[in-house]
Amino acid sequence: MLDNVKLNEYTLAGLSEVYISLHILDLAEDALFAIKTNKFIEMWSEGFGSCCEKMRNVMSKMTSEEHQKLILEFTNLNTLNERMKGKKVISAVFHGKVNGWCRARFIKVTDSDNEKLRYVLYAVECIDEEKKKENHLLYLSQTDLMTGIYNRGYGERMISELLDMQRQGLFCLFDVDKFKNINDRYGHSVGDKVLIEISKALQKVKRSNDIVMRLGGDEFAAYFVDIDCEPAASEIIAAFFSELLKIHIEPISEKISVSLGAVLYKEGFSFDSIYKLADKGVYDSKTNKGNSYTFFN
Repeated sequence: MLDNVKLNEYTLAGLSEVYISLHILDLAEDALFAIKTNKFIEMWSEGFGSCCEKMRNVMSKMTSEEHQKLILEFTNLNTLNERMKGKKVISAVFHGKVNGWCRARFIKVTDSDNEKLRYVLYAVECIDEEKKKENHLLYLSQTDLMTGIYNRGYGERMISELLDMQRQGLFCLFDVDKFKNINDRYGHSVGDKVLIEISKALQKVKRSNDIVMRLGGDEFAAYFVDIDCEPAASEIIAAFFSELLKIHIEPISEKISVSLGAVLYKEGFSFDSIYKLADKGVYDSKTNKGNSYTFFN
């Protein structure tokens, strides 16, 4: 049978395979013991006296700027005893400059929940591959795979949230003029290229907080935030139409055009109500030839 010393050695060896760094903290003595470390931790902890100072300097150096506030609060040893009351483990995910995405853990070593925290294991695990897979799955759930813009489910949810927050904006709904004729005459592969190029045109006029999506088939929608008057609405629609005129797809000889309905936000609008009004605009626009829009204020 394994004795406790041998068992502890095997346990730490196993943990060292999982974590990129492992340290035991003795909070009472303000001491830190390395089980597994690296040159960066050693370099950035050198010259600092207290454990708190060492951890602060190391983690600030190793963590990407956008996550520094989070990780410095997480590794603050002055508040650790309070944060770990009634807990065996606490963790935080952050993006590191050296290893990419990581998960840091404080693991309580002592058994009793009543006594003041003394011995704690601080472990950092690289989860970069896991995070990339998670981000890829998230991308797939949000994205129309043909065009690369938001799909209907995610785009509708995002626009609904903006409407619920009463965020001023311009909702645009449009479909491609004579798209069935394009598919019938040139084939679906050419029709797909049309949808992709229209999506690119939409993305060129999209600003950072705007929502653009493909609803399905040849139908698209967008919500341009903070557009609150007809002149501003006309300007952004004109910019979109200008991008459409640049599209040229072999062997299509005619220009690609759309029929668009545009609606400015009003209090009480839901996605369904703003969609129905814009859809009426699409229908009315089809009486005009070429890129045209019907505006509702």
